[in-house]
Amino acid sequence: MSPIHLKNRIVFHAKFAHMDSEWRKKIQITLGIFLVVAIVRVAMIYHARNDPGEVKKPPQPVSSYTVTTDDYVALPKIFPYDTKSAARDLAGKTVWVRTGNQLSYYRYVAATRRVEFNHKAGLLAPLEKLEIRDAVQQRAPRSGERQVLAVFNKVGEQTLYAAVIGAENDVTYTFLVNDMFFLDDPHKLYSYWPSEVWSAIDHHEAKPGMNELQVSLALGTSASASPGEIGERTMEYANGGNPVKVTFTKNKAVSVAAEKEQ
Repeated sequence: MSPIHLKNRIVFHAKFAHMDSEWRKKIQITLGIFLVVAIVRVAMIYHARNDPGEVKKPPQPVSSYTVTTDDYVALPKIFPYDTKSAARDLAGKTVWVRTGNQLSYYRYVAATRRVEFNHKAGLLAPLEKLEIRDAVQQRAPRSGERQVLAVFNKVGEQTLYAAVIGAENDVTYTFLVNDMFFLDDPHKLYSYWPSEVWSAIDHHEAKPGMNELQVSLALGTSASASPGEIGERTMEYANGGNPVKVTFTKNKAVSVAAEKEQ
């Protein structure tokens, strides 16, 4: 190869190497720009997804109910987990009916330890005082459901009755005893209520000025309610066949009227 050709070739390779170096730099710079843009984009997405900013809460209903001393009364409770534990926790206790005019009760035969579901004795009255003797389990005749019943006598009487306080579903028990009964004398639990209020309750009467809890203890919990919150609605109490309509405003009875049974 002649010196001229060799020189030209060396110059060509030098130029090519220089161009290749510049091209690589341009590619690196371009890739660097894309990488920075990608990082910024990811950071913006992460920030947008993780920064709560101004949390907008769904509109909350405005409640007009005012908490009273009644809401802070600690009611004694039991927590049975099967029939035996219910019998252990209840036997020998005196209870007061909380769900008056709503809880059915039946005759109980001690000799056979059987509840006579075909002989309904009636509905337990509001705050009726009962002495619990035992708790038993028996299948309901129609549904076949395994029910747990409290065996009791009314204070001052010896006749035994039974009322459903729970049920067994497979291996799970559900008890409503704390909702059905007061396990302590409500006269003590709500001892701060005026004597005239307790007189009306004990005589199963609703009077203007009484709140919903007080009226429910007087007339029972078997009732239908108009739309509205507690203390701001009209309640129609079955009252053991003598219906009474009570209208409440600011959780005070403002109207009490006897209704005709339909």
